[in-house]
Amino acid sequence: MRKILLLTLMPIAACAPGPSERISINQVGPECDDRALGKFVGQPADQATATKLMGFSRARTLRWVPFGGAMTMDYSAQRLTVQLDRQGRIASIKCG
Repeated sequence: MRKILLLTLMPIAACAPGPSERISINQVGPECDDRALGKFVGQPADQATATKLMGFSRARTLRWVPFGGAMTMDYSAQRLTVQLDRQGRIASIKCG
């Protein structure tokens, strides 16, 4: 029985990437950068602002979170999360 189990697992182990084959985040693409986005706090949440935010941050996706809205806590280095205030203006901006 043990021989059968070992023979079954061997092909799986052979497919695992070696140390030189691991993918780093730089190979996938640039990470989101939220350091220069503070000037957008207080701006309206519209398409023009979204376009500027995406350009400055280099994020691949943008997530609008309305005031009091729920969001998942999963982290994505390629996503920009923009939380809005009661008036629909930008309250905070962060990558993740």
